[in-house]
Amino acid sequence: MLGSLRSGTHRVCLLLTLAIVGVVALVIIACGAASDTASNSGTTTNGGGTSSTTKSQHFKVGQQVKVGDTYVVTVNSVKTDAGDDVFKPKDGNTFLIVDVSVKNVSSKEQDLSSLLQFTFKDSSGQKYDETIVSNATPPDGKIEAGDVSKGQLAYEVPAAQKSFTLAFEADIVSGGQTTWDLSV
Repeated sequence: MLGSLRSGTHRVCLLLTLAIVGVVALVIIACGAASDTASNSGTTTNGGGTSSTTKSQHFKVGQQVKVGDTYVVTVNSVKTDAGDDVFKPKDGNTFLIVDVSVKNVSSKEQDLSSLLQFTFKDSSGQKYDETIVSNATPPDGKIEAGDVSKGQLAYEVPAAQKSFTLAFEADIVSGGQTTWDLSV
């Protein structure tokens, strides 16, 4: 009885979360996403130094990357997670938790949606959808000008897979991605 109640509660929580994410996504699309457009060009900051980026350049964990005129994005860390009593990966899989910081460097409030603006793939090109785990909270929502939003993106991946990429798209309408190489 308790197991079926917990499973039903889990489903309701999952459906409610997905509905909220869907509404946020529709609001972002209806508002035309961020009014400031972004490009793949920008600067990176690593250890106090600044350098220009190119469209084909991939970044590493810890590098701060200026994406267009809107964001500075940092992938802070990547780790695996076995889950807990409520959220467990399927057999042979693990959760991968990517800790990110997103700073709004524009002069306007911006909307951030991890579901729409981040793309996660393995080395073969297989895309993975963001998943829900207890100890990961995405950095979604409004970010005031000059403010930072920090959070975790969670993905369920095969435990044997060790190489991934995480791409960030500042403006879902205009396109252009900035990519980090991730290894576990």
